[in-house]
Amino acid sequence: MVPFVPPDLGESIAKVLLALERLLESYPIEQITSGRLAREAGISRSTFYRQYASVDDVLVQLFDHVINEMTVVSDGWISGANIHLEPQLRGLHQVYLNHGPLLRAVADAEVGELKATSEAYTSMMAMWDEAVTVRITESYPWVKQPALVAHALNAADERLMYYDYGKGPDSISEELFEDTFKVMYRMWCSALGIQPGSEEPVV
Repeated sequence: MVPFVPPDLGESIAKVLLALERLLESYPIEQITSGRLAREAGISRSTFYRQYASVDDVLVQLFDHVINEMTVVSDGWISGANIHLEPQLRGLHQVYLNHGPLLRAVADAEVGELKATSEAYTSMMAMWDEAVTVRITESYPWVKQPALVAHALNAADERLMYYDYGKGPDSISEELFEDTFKVMYRMWCSALGIQPGSEEPVV
């Protein structure tokens, strides 16, 4: 599955973004050159360089589109419009699974030399920590140290998804995905003091 690419980006940009996600299924990011990416996209290197300065720039733009997907699927719970955690968390896991190779590459870049990607990844994690902290504070007032709980939950989710979903949807069975998600869902419920399924406060 590929990310939603807005039509107003232009045909060549869309081709490059989709080509990068395909290549990440087979190659680590450090082995993807601008030439290889241009060939996979079916465009010339000169066309590539009219749009991007480097592969890192493409990776950041692609990452931004996937972050938008994550925001859409989790917005109900994050905004407080939908108090039910389970469908929002499941949607987030599904997006990560669909784009596992990309998100794993971005996570790896966080400790590598891809500066723009590293900054985007760090910013994304900080954004999720802040958003979850606000939601915990407003909807689960009995939780002590909401910022610490938010950070711990996000970090645990991110690491688990990195290792279990990082190779993409073909690398994990539906049963294993479901089991993995349920473990994380129960962890969130425990930390938030709510009952799995009903999500009512634990008394």
